[in-house]
Amino acid sequence: MALRAVLFDIGDTLVEGWAPRERINKLTRDALVREFGERDWYDAFVTAEIGPGEGAEAHRQETNRWVEEWFINSGYGLDDVPVDRLRSAGSVPLDLVGRLVPGAAEALRWSKSRGLVTGLVTNTLWRGDDEVWDDLRRFALKDAVDHVVSSHTLGWQKPHQAIFRRALDLAGVPASDAAMVGDRMVQDIWGAKRLGMRAVWRRPLAGAPQESVDVEPDAAIDDLTELPAVLERWM
Repeated sequence: MALRAVLFDIGDTLVEGWAPRERINKLTRDALVREFGERDWYDAFVTAEIGPGEGAEAHRQETNRWVEEWFINSGYGLDDVPVDRLRSAGSVPLDLVGRLVPGAAEALRWSKSRGLVTGLVTNTLWRGDDEVWDDLRRFALKDAVDHVVSSHTLGWQKPHQAIFRRALDLAGVPASDAAMVGDRMVQDIWGAKRLGMRAVWRRPLAGAPQESVDVEPDAAIDDLTELPAVLERWM
């Protein structure tokens, strides 16, 4: 089938060069102070490991509930700060903590220029769809993307089928007419391939370890400048 849509992962596919954890924590804390004033739990919160508890459903994402549980379990008790407002305020803009991968902007714009529906499918702890759109605006790429699907807003993380199906529904194409571009073999490649999509693996920098999977990507690239030639063959 002819390619009609291309979906991109964000972290380490389109954006890389992450700031040190201490820098991210400081930016998060500063953002919370600006939004809510000083609180005695900020230092503990920005360094906390927020996530699912033991026995949680695989790939289910419930950030706001996890935050509420952290407040209760940490001994601070629930503050009067609305949890979703806290989540949004703490979503540090990506351009402050990372940089676009060389060729990322060109790959997105090339895809749009060739008539491909262009979407982002991203696992995000704090960012919802609105925050991802704001990141695109700050990178001057909002016009290069047709739709965004974040795991926070949807409630399911890659490689769960739900997040890919949502992206395909927004694109208006069957899986056979779409390709996924990402750096993670399980979340991006295996997740897309088991639905019948084509998958392009952007090999991670420095040979980051990958979980083994029972599928192979349809193409592998080291640089996003190689992507147009790959997609062109499928159009």
